[in-house]
Amino acid sequence: MDNVEAKLEHFISAILTDARREADTLYQEIKGESDAAMSAAEDAALAAAYRNIKTEVSRIESECGRRLSHTVMENKRELFRRREAMADEVAASVREKLRDYVKTDAYAEQLKSILQSVLAVFESDTVVYLRPEDMPLAGALASAGDGVKITFAEGEFELGGLEASCPSKKLHVDETFDTSMYELRGRFSELFGLKLSE
Repeated sequence: MDNVEAKLEHFISAILTDARREADTLYQEIKGESDAAMSAAEDAALAAAYRNIKTEVSRIESECGRRLSHTVMENKRELFRRREAMADEVAASVREKLRDYVKTDAYAEQLKSILQSVLAVFESDTVVYLRPEDMPLAGALASAGDGVKITFAEGEFELGGLEASCPSKKLHVDETFDTSMYELRGRFSELFGLKLSE
């Protein structure tokens, strides 16, 4: 009987070993499938989290970009308004100085000098336009003609200076302070960048 018992023990041992081996194999398969499922779930969760983070970062960047753009435009507008106010202040100051200057003898001399320069180019009959306030100076300015016929008329400008036309040569000269002020304002805008589109 010992032999039967030994065989039985050996048989039981072999069955238990096979069962353990099969259980281990099954365990490894289940663990592998579980690990793969867990890894796939983690990958899916990470991918979803990455997409969410990327979407949120894009939204935040877009929002920040809009806010920054709005702030930059507001700052440009404020700068533009301030520069315009400065240009207005400069123009007002120049106008005030011109109002005082046109009351001086130096102004009458400047008109005469301008007219002489114009007549040197025209060398022909000339129409000279003056401000209504300057028409009393026409007699003194006529002496600058030196043989050239000068006709005086009221111009449509207010700050001072003169305009002159030579119909025979189809020439026109604008030496008015009004035009100079307009050009000064344009140069001021250029120098100080009075544009919103920058």
